[in-house]
Formats: sequence, C-alpha cells, structure tokens
Amino acid sequence: MSGDPLPYVGEFSIILDGEDRPRALIETTSVRTVPFNEVDPEHAHSEGEGDRTLADWCETHEHYWRNYSENPRGFEPDMPVICERFRVVYQPS
Repeated sequence: MSGDPLPYVGEFSIILDGEDRPRALIETTSVRTVPFNEVDPEHAHSEGEGDRTLADWCETHEHYWRNYSENPRGFEPDMPVICERFRVVYQPS
C-alpha cells in the first residue's frame, strides 16, 4: 500500500486471518526491489499463489495494479516491486 513503510530484514510481523485473528509470527529474511518485468520465476513460485508460474504471477499482479493501484502512474512494466522473503517463527496450532 502507498505510504506503508518498507519491510526490512529482521522485522517481525503478525499475520492476521480474515477475522483479524493472529495466525502466525514471521521474520523478514530478505527484501529486494526490482522492476516488475525482472521478477524471477523463483519469487513467483515461492509466493505460492495460482499455479506458481511466473506467467500466472505476472498476469494476476498486472491485473491487480491496473485496476487497483493507488499510484497515479498505474501499472508500468518497469515499475518497482518489493520482493520480500520471510520465515515463520511461530504458528499457533
């Protein structure tokens, strides 16, 4: 979201479900900013959505940014994308 602080390595975050109940504690392990058209297949796969291919990732994210971007620039193939990796520190049973 626009105006949100960027994640940083070592940051802890609580992940909430659709009813705002805590479901996991994660720690950010890597953050990199790359142009949309340079996101790699490994990132698309690790994000775990759709069929986990880069093509599906690009199609889904482009559609989202074309329709819902808060940035007046909208979608651009070279727009910066934040690629965050994390590890699950705690997940209640």
